[in-house]
Amino acid sequence: MSLTRIIKEKALELGFVAVGVATAEPFTLYAEEIAGRPEMYAWGKTLSQRASVRDLDVTWFVDPARFIPGVRSLVVVTDSYFEEDFPPSLAGKIGRCYLKGLFCPEDNFHSQRRRELKKFLQERGIKTIYGPAPARLSGARAGVTDYGKNCFAFAKEAAGRSSWIVNEPFLVDRELEPDSPSLRVECPEDCRKCMEACPTGALYAPLKMDPRKCIAYQTYFSPGEIPREVRSKMGTWVYGCDLCQEACPRNQKWMEKDKPMNSKLLERASDFSLTRLLTMSQDHYEKKVWPLLYYIRKENRKLWQRNAAVALGNQGDPRAIPALVSALEDPEPLVRAHAAWALGKMGGKQARGALEKRRQLEEDEGVRKEIEDSLNYA
Repeated sequence: MSLTRIIKEKALELGFVAVGVATAEPFTLYAEEIAGRPEMYAWGKTLSQRASVRDLDVTWFVDPARFIPGVRSLVVVTDSYFEEDFPPSLAGKIGRCYLKGLFCPEDNFHSQRRRELKKFLQERGIKTIYGPAPARLSGARAGVTDYGKNCFAFAKEAAGRSSWIVNEPFLVDRELEPDSPSLRVECPEDCRKCMEACPTGALYAPLKMDPRKCIAYQTYFSPGEIPREVRSKMGTWVYGCDLCQEACPRNQKWMEKDKPMNSKLLERASDFSLTRLLTMSQDHYEKKVWPLLYYIRKENRKLWQRNAAVALGNQGDPRAIPALVSALEDPEPLVRAHAAWALGKMGGKQARGALEKRRQLEEDEGVRKEIEDSLNYA
């Protein structure tokens, strides 16, 4: 049996839903796309200063030889994250891939099988590095995924040929038998459902996305106030966004399929209720939230509270008003400002009374301006 076949069988045995092999030449198409709109990606170069991730200079991933000088092939495995259903109370609030913990600090079966595959390769004398390659392009080059207009990779066979998957490339210094590439878009030519579903215009053309406008970016990489013109468009999303995937006709069959409930998430769902996130202690954040949803730094709990306030304002449930009124007393101006916006968005006598009372006490000029603006439509 060839080494390529042995590696593929091991990957499937570990639970990956697909595996392919790609050649390791530079990703010239990727380089051209980045060069055509560099301003959309400049934020990544200082990302570690405001998030629990490393700096992200996307130009680094153009040439796999940067990481392994003797790289010969890419082994690309595909992981499916929608094999189980998610608690209904979390729908429209946290992106599914994050809830599944694909790349979180918690030790889970996703991280375990990545380690097992790396160990398997190394035991055969193969030098390997996990990750540093454009994942979606790698999957298409390896023939395991193709593209959607929403910029996501879609499985060719696994997971109902949906986009509820991620590609995970392993760079190796061994010449393996490459698979036939699938560098094509399989969406109907006249379909624009994903672009129509994107409320912020982040998806501005087929295969074109401005990450700075994405709701997901606003929830975990935006360091301060969320622009007022964006807040109402965010709905109840507090970490990530699945709107363009949910709207895609190619995903509907898999979404409608009966799947078992994720029991572990069901047990934890109350930890992520909007009012709990708005009022949570630092201890709750560090022990219950951050280990699964870690992009926001431990010292920036206020960003979660900011997001929860916006979501509650958009949800419009008057039962959340007491929590938002309490948040007007939060020591963080950022939290007070967004709580004020949420109360103004919800309106009504109770919300207006709380805003007027706080206006008399508020010392922060920015928060006071937010309160006054909110009173104009409360």
